[in-house]
Parts: sequence; structure tokens; C-alpha cells
Amino acid sequence: MLGTVTEVFDRAVDVLTVALGLGCVWLGWRAVLRPRRPPEPIQGPVWIVRTWGLGYVLLGIFLTAESLTLMAGGEPGRPADAIRWVAGPLVVGSVLAAFLSRRWERRRARAMKLGGRREPSRPLE
Repeated sequence: MLGTVTEVFDRAVDVLTVALGLGCVWLGWRAVLRPRRPPEPIQGPVWIVRTWGLGYVLLGIFLTAESLTLMAGGEPGRPADAIRWVAGPLVVGSVLAAFLSRRWERRRARAMKLGGRREPSRPLE
């Protein structure tokens, strides 16, 4: 009895992971196609949004492939490596670039609000 409950739970997690992977593909594809209206988590220049979208599309594809492979009784392999070495860095790098871009924009807006560029300080004589 215990083995069947564990198997049902494992299949439910696999199905949830496949759904999550397909959701990542959908969300990433939206960002790639419409970079001027990206999902809320990622805001920034078009190239950052498209990179994030591409990373999410790849993440979803590899996550779905990995889950389907495990559901079919296979061993984890290339999809897990692709998530680790391709999709992960694209997503993390673009999120970091978006964060830095927003921070730079806020700093620039604050400087403009204070009256433009500050004059450089004069050295003490």
C-alpha cells in the first residue's frame, strides 16, 4: 500500500512539474514576442526582456523534457545539464541586469529631479 501512495504522489509531482514547465514556456514566449509589455517580474531594456524570455522558454522546455523523461522511467541527463548551464544563467543574468538597469534609472531620475548633473567638487587647496 505504501508503495502505491508514493507512486501516486510522485506522478502528481511530475504532472505538476510538466505544467510548470509549460507555464514557463508560455511566460517566456510572451516576453520574447512583446518585450515592450513584459511580465511584471522583469522590466528593463528590450534586450534584457528578450534574454529573460529566451531563458524562460529554454527553462520550460528542459524542465518539461526532464519531467517527461522521469515519468517514462528514464534517468536524469542532458535536460538537467541544460537547465544548469544554459537556461539558469540566462534567467539569472537577465534578472540581475534588469535589477541594475532599474537601479540606474532611479538614480538618474533622482539626479534629474535634484536639478541636473552635480558639479564636480573642487580639490582642497
